Amino acid sequence: MIRRDVRRFFHLALRRRDRWEREVEDEIKLHLTLRAEQFMTEGRTANDAYAEAARRFGPLTESRARLLAAARHREKSMTRAEYLSDLQQDLRFAVRGLRRQLAWTVVTVLTLALGIGATTAVFSVVSSLLLHPVPYPGADRVVFVDQQPSTGNRTGMSISILPSAPIVRAWIANNRSFETLQGYLDGGDGWLGNGGNDADRVRLARSGPAFSRISGATPIIGRMFSDAETASRAHVAVIGEGLWRSRFAGDRSVLGKTIVLDDSVYSVVGVLPSAARLPRPGSPAPDVWLPLDLHNDQIGVSLVGRLHPGVTIDQARTELDSIYVRTRSLTSKLQFTTRVISPARLVHFRDTLLMLAAAVAVVLLVSCANVAHLQLTRAASRGRELAIRASLGAGRGRLLRQLLTESVFLSGLGGALGIVLGWLGLHAILVARPSSLFELTAAHLDGTTLFVAVLVTVGCGVVFGLVGVLEAGRHSMHEALKTSATNFSRGGSAATLRAILVVSEMALSATLLVGATMLVRSVVMRQRANLGFDPSDLYAIMVDYPNRYATESARQGFNVEAATRIRAVPGVRSVAVAHVGPTGRAFTIGGLEVEGEPPPTTGETSFIDENEVTANFFSTLGISLVEGTTFTDTSAAANQIIINEGFARKHWPRGAAVGRRLRVAFNGQGKWKTIVGVAADASPSGPSADMSAPMLYVPHADNGSTAIYFRTTGSGGVAQLARGVVRSIDPALHPTIASVEAALHDATSAPRFIMAVLSAFTLLALVLASVGLYGVMTHTIAQQTREIGIRVALGASRGRIARFVIVRGVTFAALGAALGLVASHWGTKLIENQLYGVAATDTPSLVLGGIVLIGAALLACIVPTRRALGVDPMTAIRAE
Repeated sequence: MIRRDVRRFFHLALRRRDRWEREVEDEIKLHLTLRAEQFMTEGRTANDAYAEAARRFGPLTESRARLLAAARHREKSMTRAEYLSDLQQDLRFAVRGLRRQLAWTVVTVLTLALGIGATTAVFSVVSSLLLHPVPYPGADRVVFVDQQPSTGNRTGMSISILPSAPIVRAWIANNRSFETLQGYLDGGDGWLGNGGNDADRVRLARSGPAFSRISGATPIIGRMFSDAETASRAHVAVIGEGLWRSRFAGDRSVLGKTIVLDDSVYSVVGVLPSAARLPRPGSPAPDVWLPLDLHNDQIGVSLVGRLHPGVTIDQARTELDSIYVRTRSLTSKLQFTTRVISPARLVHFRDTLLMLAAAVAVVLLVSCANVAHLQLTRAASRGRELAIRASLGAGRGRLLRQLLTESVFLSGLGGALGIVLGWLGLHAILVARPSSLFELTAAHLDGTTLFVAVLVTVGCGVVFGLVGVLEAGRHSMHEALKTSATNFSRGGSAATLRAILVVSEMALSATLLVGATMLVRSVVMRQRANLGFDPSDLYAIMVDYPNRYATESARQGFNVEAATRIRAVPGVRSVAVAHVGPTGRAFTIGGLEVEGEPPPTTGETSFIDENEVTANFFSTLGISLVEGTTFTDTSAAANQIIINEGFARKHWPRGAAVGRRLRVAFNGQGKWKTIVGVAADASPSGPSADMSAPMLYVPHADNGSTAIYFRTTGSGGVAQLARGVVRSIDPALHPTIASVEAALHDATSAPRFIMAVLSAFTLLALVLASVGLYGVMTHTIAQQTREIGIRVALGASRGRIARFVIVRGVTFAALGAALGLVASHWGTKLIENQLYGVAATDTPSLVLGGIVLIGAALLACIVPTRRALGVDPMTAIRAE
């Protein structure tokens, strides 16, 4: 040990540059002196001999540099070899020590692995959807552009609209903030084939010719459509790689061939790779790309752009707003503001994802706190061992490196297992995800997630190692050598730190418990909510009209015939037609003005729920009319309207709404409509938090997609018979059918999924906190074995000993629960938008969370209590 320390001293000294130079100078002088003496023996003078020795040695500067470099290289190699040898020795010692305490090692590794695994799974989603949402070049400068109402949006939702084509053309032509600004549209589903029964469903997208510049995807073969083809509305198409390989077997001669899409024929001009996707996070790769005609003033256009370097979102928004103000007179009198937003902000469950990230951070903190007091316990029990090593000559630095090596090695095992568990957890999330959370399909384990996992692993290893070092260094060597291993760990500061860690775990778990309980109660309230209609045995057939149904008369003729034929199907009780399908919503834009009340502010652009329905819509869905009647005249000139009861009660007494008038005004203009009926509050789109929000029913106008509702007697097969009736009218149509009851159940699948994930994290945190409490109580009983033995010897009953242990454990849990319930007041703000029928300060959730936490603490105290009751007083006293 002394020789090693001496060698290390000289190694440190030789690393100084002047020391290196002196050593080299001494070697050169020695060599020249010996060489000169050799020449002097041959009869030369001293000066001649030294000059000849220097001449034969060569240039001194170059030789000195080579010798210095060689010496430095040799010393570095020796230092590296010694370091690796010491590290190998430390690792072997760590493995032997951890194997001797196998149970402790397994618990520590699993605890850390569960925390890192949960973090890895959730952070994979965060990284994929929020940090790297679009796989485009310069993705940090990619933004979306749309519009929002200037004033009056009282829907409780962030509603935006697609800007009209004239506005888009003006933005593209006049902006200076964007490298490129391109329009696109998600075309939904289409049918590829000959229009018959053998047609295949394909995913459509429409884009401008330069869309590949922003996406970075160039055609595999062929080209994108040209500006001339777009302007002339030519029937050209670019197909996706998936469709090219599945339907055309990767045939490169596909260029120039024609495909039948719905009822139109297109010529294939190119093939885009599967990497070419729409910029919406999680959107699937389109099968067919069609030209987007920006000269069609009747459409709204989605916009994606890449900002110039140095241009901020606020600067771009200000510029586009100014262009919009100059162009608005060409489009409409409604007032909107431009919204420029990053792709991550478009993830519709972004707030939920951030809430889950916060929850998994709590799990990681609980896991780290658990491992910290496990390390404290082990370090305390090793105090005598470390003191003996120090007395034999091991320096503090050597002991520090040994403990850090053990800690990092242990953390590495937990991190590696955690990454595997995180990968499995991510796949479980993807398998269990509801269809409404389609963005989750883009989640994957990427390099950023792996880097964070490794960083957390190394950080935990270093921090836990330092915790062990600090605990081991609290006592002097002399104290450690004369004290038994049991009593050595009795320090008050260490016990206090362990208690603080356990209380912190309990507090964090209590916060998660309250949040999870609120979500569970919210989901239950959603499922028990009164929807205002009867969804059982109710079905809807959704029809998207192809181009040949462009006129209202053609659509009306189809609807009348379809409703008549479906009504004749055995088992069908009633049929109605509406514009909005199950769980859907439609809005009209403007200011809602009630006759006799102050008009809305000029320029107000509220989004108001509206549905176009036939007169028998209410009887078919089971929505009762509490006042008036259904439509008596469905002509446009009659201007009849039916409103919901909650909205009516805000403006008129019961029975006084019929005959009153209201309108949706655009800057003081709009047709007045007469209220002919008041329908009971109903929410076909799913449970609604505010049933008093205005819901307007107007006569069906056959101006877009159609939902044909029909109620059956409950006999099986009727729904498919009804769908077959629609196909028999026009075999080229591909209607979809849905059970309204099943659709409403699916509408609550996302809240149920979020509830399940948060509940799983809560259970994990609670188990880890319980394990931590169990560890602390076990360690406390081990420390106080002699005290418990003396109490038993003096006559303490088993009940008194049990209370002594349980009260201490429950006190930890109660203190943690109190702190956690206070913290939940701020924590529940993250889930407020997820709650339905449950207040953010829901008392039952707070009480239930506290009860569950205390119950978990009692379970964690069972084994320590049995150990305390099993203490033999004579054995405990003699052991001291």
